[in-house]
Amino acid sequence: MDIRACTIDDLERLVPAFDKYRQFYRQESQPEKIREFLKSLIEQEKSKIFLSYEDGELTGFVQLYPSYSSIGLAPIWILNDFFIFGGSERRETARGLLDAAKMLCEASKAIRLEVTTRKENHRLHSIYRDYGFEKDYKYDYYFLRLSKDVPASNMLK
Repeated sequence: MDIRACTIDDLERLVPAFDKYRQFYRQESQPEKIREFLKSLIEQEKSKIFLSYEDGELTGFVQLYPSYSSIGLAPIWILNDFFIFGGSERRETARGLLDAAKMLCEASKAIRLEVTTRKENHRLHSIYRDYGFEKDYKYDYYFLRLSKDVPASNMLK
């Protein structure tokens, strides 16, 4: 297994994988929009994406977005997209991608890595717990729907 940071050279391999990821969450296939979206993020360095490869084949990815804690006076990272779709050892691939995310956080002196996942995604909950993530019982998560036409909002119903 090989884990590495995504570059613009990985875009054409990432687009179909990202499309498959979105379809898993009941979003329509939109490879051209995905290409534009990812290309912009990569070129402008607005997110950090790590890719896992096994025998030269892309097997998963994780995408993180930078943010900040005003209370902690330090950076934090948001783990927004995490998808394992191939390879012989999925848990090992997940751990490798989470290790890359953790190293990014440590290198940037972030105070935490945050992730939100659906309540019924028990497999992912298990992966996060086993890795050392702690469940937040203190705060509730809210969002303000700005457009009922935005497909991503449909996921949050």
